[in-house]
Amino acid sequence: MATTAEDHFAAYGEYSRVLRTWFVAYGIGGPVLLFTNDSFVHALKTSGTAKYAARLFLSGVALQILLAALNKVAMWTLYFGEIQGSFKTTRRYSLALRFSEAFWIDLVVDLGTMVLFGLATWRVFTVVTA
Repeated sequence: MATTAEDHFAAYGEYSRVLRTWFVAYGIGGPVLLFTNDSFVHALKTSGTAKYAARLFLSGVALQILLAALNKVAMWTLYFGEIQGSFKTTRRYSLALRFSEAFWIDLVVDLGTMVLFGLATWRVFTVVTA
């Protein structure tokens, strides 16, 4: 059975949604679990890692929220162009179209989030296992 571009895009959309959900859940849930455990909090504060790790986690979440907001604006702009044909000739529509086709932006933000979360996790892991 042959797949269509729409099938691939639907699968991409689902994986993208799942990945963003995991990123936000991990970026918020991880610190909540860590910073509500008294022994972890003490170890992290004593080592000076608490603020550093919190900044890394929150930065990763902020990247994902920023990307989601930019994608939302781009999709609304493209939608508006479909219902208001003359809008397709505007610079805003052209920018939104180019942004929506630039997969590398999603990739860079996702990799950046992984690096930030990885650094935070490693730093916390080395403190609480020392």
